[in-house]
Amino acid sequence: MNRDRELALQTVYLLHSRPYRENSLLLNLLSKELGHISAIAHAGSSRKNSKRAQLQPFSTLQVELKGKGSLPTLTQIEKAQLPLPLSRQFLYSGFYLNELCVRLLPQDISCEPLFSHYHQALLNLEQQAPIEPILRSFEFALLEELGLGIDFSVLDDGHQVQETSPQFWYYLPEQGLVAADYDRNLNKLATSHLLAIRDGNLQDPDVLLTCKTLMRQVFKPLLGHRPLQSRKLFAYSK
Repeated sequence: MNRDRELALQTVYLLHSRPYRENSLLLNLLSKELGHISAIAHAGSSRKNSKRAQLQPFSTLQVELKGKGSLPTLTQIEKAQLPLPLSRQFLYSGFYLNELCVRLLPQDISCEPLFSHYHQALLNLEQQAPIEPILRSFEFALLEELGLGIDFSVLDDGHQVQETSPQFWYYLPEQGLVAADYDRNLNKLATSHLLAIRDGNLQDPDVLLTCKTLMRQVFKPLLGHRPLQSRKLFAYSK
């Protein structure tokens, strides 16, 4: 992205904000056109400040960004929809999506398909649809955006598991899915479950559990040793 020009009006979601210098906020935004971007907002000290009040997560914002260098300034909010009324586990799930984007998405790279996935995930959370399929579907979309999609081609080419096919698999970083024909201190992943996951069939609770296990194994090396704060919210709510 060319930082030496005024940026056009952007459609964004606020992923995260934190205090920055005096009376300013450092923002992580997900833009439909520009992807994950950081920006500064001069928001004043009052919580009733119009700009500060409009900068809410889970709300579609139309914003104007200006400036040179690595941090443009959010100069104006042209339009802000009311935040989606997420609550309890659905709210924590939204925070989880935001945290994944902030931690893993590189900045200043367009990711319009992922923006659409994110938008749809929030709408599904607002409707209080089953949470696990929403999160798993977004995780797969994020992996594809990062160029780290799981290679399911090592599984049986057909839709039926053959007698000669491995019945269980491990997921290993840098290698992907490998046949579980030796003992290893990892959860085994059933071939039938992996085929269902590959085909997007996530209705079965056992398949969903395998998918969650797989996603934990995939994201662990990407996230490193720093735990996700959003997962703590799920733990505290139980």
